[in-house]
Amino acid sequence: MKLVSRKVLTIMLSLVMLAGVAGCGKSESKPEKQEGKDKVEVSQNVKKEEVTLDFWHIWGAETDASYSAAKKVILDFQDEYPHIRINVDTTENEAYKTKIKAAAANEIPDVFSTWGGGFSKPFIDGGRVLQIDEYLNDGTKDRMVGGALTNVTYDGKIYGMTFGLSNGAMFVNKALFEEHNVKIPETYSELIEAVTVFREKGITPMSVSGKDVWTLAMYFDAMALKAAGHDNVTKTLMKQGSFKDPGFLNAATKFAELVSLGAFSKDAAGLSKDESDIPFLEGQIPMLFNGSWTAGTVVREDSKIGGNVIPIGFPVFEDGESNKNQFTGGAVDAIMVNAETKHQEEAVLFQKYFCENMARETYLAGAYLPAWKVEVDESDINPVMVQLAKLTSEAESFTLWWDTLLEGQDTQVYLNALQELFLGDLTPEQFIDKLEEIYQ
Repeated sequence: MKLVSRKVLTIMLSLVMLAGVAGCGKSESKPEKQEGKDKVEVSQNVKKEEVTLDFWHIWGAETDASYSAAKKVILDFQDEYPHIRINVDTTENEAYKTKIKAAAANEIPDVFSTWGGGFSKPFIDGGRVLQIDEYLNDGTKDRMVGGALTNVTYDGKIYGMTFGLSNGAMFVNKALFEEHNVKIPETYSELIEAVTVFREKGITPMSVSGKDVWTLAMYFDAMALKAAGHDNVTKTLMKQGSFKDPGFLNAATKFAELVSLGAFSKDAAGLSKDESDIPFLEGQIPMLFNGSWTAGTVVREDSKIGGNVIPIGFPVFEDGESNKNQFTGGAVDAIMVNAETKHQEEAVLFQKYFCENMARETYLAGAYLPAWKVEVDESDINPVMVQLAKLTSEAESFTLWWDTLLEGQDTQVYLNALQELFLGDLTPEQFIDKLEEIYQ
């Protein structure tokens, strides 16, 4: 077994630079040598009586890079702790967000997947989530990388565990660029040139879903970062600035320009995420900007483009406030426990086991960089994920995605306005005015 590479550790440790809620689970300890699969210490309070835990998560689609990882970890847990039955309920990403928010007002499951930052803050404020600080002093923190707990820490107390670091990247089919003699873009001007050339050749340049609006947000979040810079974006989303900052209008104007140039499919507004990905995975569309979990999708055994895809950062804006070493993303995908679960000890045991083992399995699957100090055979690591680790090895910062960092209804204000901008129902100036309503 080999430890994860130094470059990967470099990027994971840079998580301490994340802008998010206060607090950090940083640790300097080295991981203990373990044989076989990672073990989670069982609390002495856990009795062997049979219990059932309801677990909701988002990795139920076979096309999801984390599907097999989640399934394996749950089955492994069941084998190791047969007295604890895991009753699984899965829902697609966008629908899940609505579902878990609605459940938080009534009855939430024993254990559930969620996102740190502003997304889960209403759950914390409402007393729905178990504070787990006391469960982490048994060596658990020592097995996590620095910053892994930053975005699940609220007012200095820990309410969840993360398992992986994800970041936004442009996945490029280099074969299509070579075939049509187009330069892979490093700047916004070069991106416009690439979009123009591909469109003239009858090729849709970039894939996106206008129906699952979070995929639109992946693009705009990155563009806002390139235009306004990490500090301005973070302060503004935390209501310490203003969307009237020129950088946000710059990003909105450029986003509208991409739409007007035909960068996206004409029927994108009615396509789901899975539907919009198909042409890219079939080798018909040259670019897709999305999360690092896409690495696991493009190298599946049935992939038609696996050997042709490389990840790059979103092209730098020549008139922007950012550079190539600022990225969107962070350690934010989390597992939390219902504060009122009848099986607290068992629920936390499963939470620990799932996150630690999910860190290893999703890394091997090419879905996430690990937020735990797992050991893996480097020869088994997804090659696109290795390229992502190299791409982000000199990262200066990670800016949380807007729909995660924003709180409550503010997220919906943003997503609704962005969809209207995409559809041409709002001008860039009107879009900024809509965003400013978040401050009211």
